[in-house]
Amino acid sequence: MYYDTVIQKSTNKIRATWDIVKTLTNSKSNNKKLITKDKKETEKTVNAFNHYFSTIAEQLNKDCIKEHNNKIRDPIANLRLTVNKPNDMIRLENTTTQEVNKIICSLKTKDSLGHDGISTKILKLSAPYIVSP
Repeated sequence: MYYDTVIQKSTNKIRATWDIVKTLTNSKSNNKKLITKDKKETEKTVNAFNHYFSTIAEQLNKDCIKEHNNKIRDPIANLRLTVNKPNDMIRLENTTTQEVNKIICSLKTKDSLGHDGISTKILKLSAPYIVSP
């Protein structure tokens, strides 16, 4: 219960969990068993970790729902709303046709296709026609 309380009160639960693991493991030897006084203490520790990691996803989902005033109940819908919002932290600079052409020319000429189905060889050949748009 002590370790469960430490994890629950922590602002960084993953770090707190790993700090407890480091405290309880014998890191100086190859023996990675928990250092405990008895089997009951080991069982309690294992159960505390199991409980935390088996309920964290549900808890994060509940927190997300609370954040959005219970309007969004589906995590996928929440993700779509979050991803589709403009991000004020990311600002892209304007590029020039010369910069795009320079990047295309710097690519290695290969016949293999990228994830878009276009080879760099075709990209280089079509560069004069595509850098401007």
